[in-house]
Amino acid sequence: MGKVILFAGVDPLSTGESTYPWHPLSVLTVGTALRAAGHEPVLIDCQIEPGWKARLAQEARDALYVGVSCMTGPSIGNVLDAIATVRQHAPATPLVWGGYHASLAYRSILRERLVDVVVRGPGESAAVALADLVATKGRMSDPDQLGRISNLAFRDGRREISGSGAVTDRVIETAYGSLASFLEQAPVDYTLLPVDRYFTGEVRDLSYLSSWGCPHPCGFCSEPKTSLRRWKGLPAKRVVDDVARLWGTYQPDQISLMDPNFSTNIQRVVEIVEELEHRGLCIQLRANMRAKDIVQLARYIDLARLRDVGFSAIFVGCESGSDRMLKRMTKNATVQDTIDGIRLLSGAGIIQLTSWIHDLPGETREDSDLTLALVSELAHLPYNQQKHHFFTPFPGTDMYEALFGSSEDDGRSQKDWARSDTYAGSSIWSGRPEFRAHVRGELQSLKAAHPDVLVRSLPRLAEPAAS
Repeated sequence: MGKVILFAGVDPLSTGESTYPWHPLSVLTVGTALRAAGHEPVLIDCQIEPGWKARLAQEARDALYVGVSCMTGPSIGNVLDAIATVRQHAPATPLVWGGYHASLAYRSILRERLVDVVVRGPGESAAVALADLVATKGRMSDPDQLGRISNLAFRDGRREISGSGAVTDRVIETAYGSLASFLEQAPVDYTLLPVDRYFTGEVRDLSYLSSWGCPHPCGFCSEPKTSLRRWKGLPAKRVVDDVARLWGTYQPDQISLMDPNFSTNIQRVVEIVEELEHRGLCIQLRANMRAKDIVQLARYIDLARLRDVGFSAIFVGCESGSDRMLKRMTKNATVQDTIDGIRLLSGAGIIQLTSWIHDLPGETREDSDLTLALVSELAHLPYNQQKHHFFTPFPGTDMYEALFGSSEDDGRSQKDWARSDTYAGSSIWSGRPEFRAHVRGELQSLKAAHPDVLVRSLPRLAEPAAS
C-alpha cells in the first residue's frame, strides 16, 4: 500500500465558467476507492490551492504514481503544468492521465509521451489496480501486467504502421470494465478535501453524483465515447440517504447533482421524489435533465412535487431551435419537446437553466433565426435562464469526425486542445466570423431586453483556427 497523488485540473473560476469552485468529483470518487482499498490518496486541486505546484513537487517524490484529470479545454493547461512539475521534481514517479479529455484524446496523449498510462472512462477500479501493481512490482511498465487491468490505454514498446503510413508507437487498449461496480462503491468520501473551502459568500454549493454515463447518441457530446452509451444509477433510497447526510453534515445552500443526465430512468426520479416526500425532506437540489424526459416525467407526477421536495433548478441542454439541426446532431428530440419541457418547469416554479449552441456545422441563417426566435420567446417565461455557446468540436466525437474525418489521432497536440473553449472560441475550429458576429449581436439585444435571463457573459468570437 502507498500514497497516490490525484491532481484536479478543472478551474472554472479562471475561465469565467463559474463564480464559485466546484468539488472535483473526478478525483474524489477515485480517491474514495483508493482509500477503501488501503492506499493513501492525496488530492490537490488548483481551484483552491494557489501554491499547488510546490505541494505537488514535494508530494510526488514518494508517491506510487501521480494521476491527473481535466476536461477538454483550458484546464488541459493546468494538467500540462502538473505533468511538467512531476517530471522535473520526481522523474521516477509514474504519471497517469484520466477523465473526460484523456478518454477522448488518449492516442495523442500517448503519442506525445506525456504520461505512462491513460485511463479511459470510469477510473475507480483502474486506479486501485494501478496502485496495487506499483506497490507490489515497483513499476508501471510491464505490458502483460497492464493488459490485465480494464479501461487502460498504454504504449507496449512496439512500433506499428498507421493508416497514413507513418511509423508510430503501438497503443494497447484494454476492455471496458463492468458498470456494476458503480453501484457497489462506497459513498464518496468528502473528508478527502476541505469542503468548506469551496463555499463562497455567494453560494454554498456541494457537488454529488447519483449516476454514471448517458445512453443518448448526441454527436457533439463526449458521453457517447466516454460511457459507450451505457448508464447506471444508484437506487433511490441510496441517493436520498447520501444527499440527506451531506445536507446535514456540510449545510450547503444547494446540492448540484452532476449526473450527465439525471432523468435517464424516469421511474428512478419518481422514486427519489417519493422517498424525499416519505421522509418529509426538502433539500435544495439542481440537476441535468433532457426536455423530452421532463415531458415524460410530467405524465407520471405533478412537477410541483419536484419543487416541493427541493428541486429548485433544472439544467436543460436545448442546443437549437431548428428541428433540422437537432436531427443532424442526433439529439433524439424535437423543438416541441424543448418548448413543452421548459413550459412545464416554468409552470411548476422551477428555474430552467437552458443551454444553446450556435454556429453549428451546416447551420443556415434560417436555422439560426429559429433558435434566436425560440430563446427570445422562452425568455418571457418565469424563472428562465440561458447560457449560450459557440460550437466547439471535441476529439473523437461524431461531429468532430464529420468536420475533420475519422481518425484515431490526427496529430493535434494537447496545447492545441487547451485553446478550445465554448465561450471564448477555439484554435481548433473558429467557425464563421460573420455568422457568429450576427448571433452575438442578437444575443446582446436579448440581454438588453431581459437583463436577468443570460446568466453568463456572451460567447466571444473565436481566434483563427490552427492549420
